[in-house]
Amino acid sequence: MIDFKENELINNRLDTLYKKYDLEFIEEWQKVFKDEPPKRLNAFGIINIHKYDMDNGILFICRETNNWKNEDYSKGVLFRSWMCEMTENGLSDHAKRHPNMWYNIGRWAMLINSPETPIEEIASLKSEVISCIGNIAFTNINKVRGKEQAETEYNLLAKTPVAGEVLKREIEIIKPKIIVCCGTGWVFDRNIKNYDGKVIYMPHPGARANTENMLMKLKKQL
Repeated sequence: MIDFKENELINNRLDTLYKKYDLEFIEEWQKVFKDEPPKRLNAFGIINIHKYDMDNGILFICRETNNWKNEDYSKGVLFRSWMCEMTENGLSDHAKRHPNMWYNIGRWAMLINSPETPIEEIASLKSEVISCIGNIAFTNINKVRGKEQAETEYNLLAKTPVAGEVLKREIEIIKPKIIVCCGTGWVFDRNIKNYDGKVIYMPHPGARANTENMLMKLKKQL
């Protein structure tokens, strides 16, 4: 059942969580990225409160957002609302730089919700699956932003206590039935010890891998 009021409350609780950890998280981020941060964390959670079904809730955990600028924050362009708009109007701005990532997330969401749909059919879809992202909840381990070729920085930040604590609290608030780790399985395993739902371990959705093979990997874990 879709309860948009409860979904909205969940996102509000997440906003409170992010405000609580703004200073601590940004301090750790600045230590490893050595750049001027925005004044707040980005916003994640349920992408479309009118489409997310808590009874079958899915949370995707990805790494970080590249090419996000402080000006985006100051203009109020935050990740959750930006993703919701993308699912309604198609790829734009940041998403166009890495379209395969979003196509794959949409394909994976479609397969989880409709496992009877042939993999070959799902693999051929592109713009048609973007709307499926509206059915999920989404977060990044790095709640600020990354940069191109930032493997060392990301790994250092992902190992900090605050990154693990915020992830743990997000999961407690969202209470997903399924978690999809998108190249983030080691961070999840390191920090989450008592999750009683299903965990699916996938590569980064932007990985240069065969689309059907990735879908097969996911289906075997359903």
